[in-house]
Amino acid sequence: MDATEAIRNAHEWFEVNSGWAPPDEDELAEWLADGVCRCPDDCLVRPDGWCLHGLASWSLILGALDED
Repeated sequence: MDATEAIRNAHEWFEVNSGWAPPDEDELAEWLADGVCRCPDDCLVRPDGWCLHGLASWSLILGALDED
Protein backbone atom coordinates (compact mmCIF):
# COMPACT_ATOMS: atom_id res chain seq x y z
CA MET A 1 0.00 0.00 0.00
CA ASP A 2 1.14 3.55 -0.63
CA ALA A 3 -0.03 6.99 0.49
CA THR A 4 -2.18 7.53 -2.62
CA GLU A 5 -4.08 4.30 -2.01
CA ALA A 6 -4.49 5.10 1.71
CA ILE A 7 -5.89 8.55 0.86
CA ARG A 8 -8.30 6.96 -1.63
CA ASN A 9 -9.38 4.45 1.04
CA ALA A 10 -10.07 7.30 3.46
CA HIS A 11 -12.27 9.09 0.91
CA GLU A 12 -14.20 5.87 0.33
CA TRP A 13 -14.56 5.51 4.12
CA PHE A 14 -15.99 9.06 4.30
CA GLU A 15 -18.76 8.04 1.88
CA VAL A 16 -20.13 5.33 4.19
CA ASN A 17 -19.33 6.74 7.64
CA SER A 18 -21.08 9.78 8.99
CA GLY A 19 -20.10 12.04 11.85
CA TRP A 20 -16.46 12.46 10.91
CA ALA A 21 -14.75 15.83 10.81
CA PRO A 22 -11.15 16.81 10.23
CA PRO A 23 -9.20 17.97 13.25
CA ASP A 24 -8.93 21.69 13.82
CA GLU A 25 -5.56 23.32 13.10
CA ASP A 26 -4.50 23.42 16.76
CA GLU A 27 -5.27 19.75 17.34
CA LEU A 28 -3.40 18.72 14.20
CA ALA A 29 -0.44 20.91 15.21
CA GLU A 30 -0.33 19.23 18.65
CA TRP A 31 -0.30 15.78 17.09
CA LEU A 32 2.43 16.74 14.65
CA ALA A 33 4.53 18.30 17.42
CA ASP A 34 4.35 14.91 19.16
CA GLY A 35 5.36 13.13 15.94
CA VAL A 36 2.01 11.36 15.59
CA CYS A 37 -1.30 11.80 13.83
CA ARG A 38 -4.75 10.25 13.78
CA CYS A 39 -6.68 8.64 10.96
CA PRO A 40 -10.39 9.30 10.37
CA ASP A 41 -11.21 6.13 12.37
CA ASP A 42 -9.09 7.51 15.27
CA CYS A 43 -6.16 5.12 14.86
CA LEU A 44 -2.83 6.61 15.96
CA VAL A 45 -0.18 6.61 13.21
CA ARG A 46 2.86 8.47 11.91
CA PRO A 47 1.96 11.76 10.20
CA ASP A 48 3.00 10.30 6.84
CA GLY A 49 1.42 6.91 7.48
CA TRP A 50 -1.78 4.93 7.47
CA CYS A 51 -3.44 2.54 9.86
CA LEU A 52 -3.88 -1.22 9.64
CA HIS A 53 -7.38 -0.55 8.26
CA GLY A 54 -5.78 1.18 5.25
CA LEU A 55 -6.85 4.75 6.08
CA ALA A 56 -4.41 7.62 5.61
CA SER A 57 -3.50 9.98 8.42
CA TRP A 58 -5.31 13.31 8.58
CA SER A 59 -1.97 14.92 7.74
CA LEU A 60 -1.79 13.04 4.43
CA ILE A 61 -5.47 13.62 3.64
CA LEU A 62 -5.39 17.36 4.33
CA GLY A 63 -2.06 17.71 2.52
CA ALA A 64 -3.53 16.07 -0.58
CA LEU A 65 -6.52 18.44 -0.46
CA ASP A 66 -4.17 21.42 -0.29
CA GLU A 67 -2.43 20.18 -3.45
CA ASP A 68 -5.68 20.25 -5.45
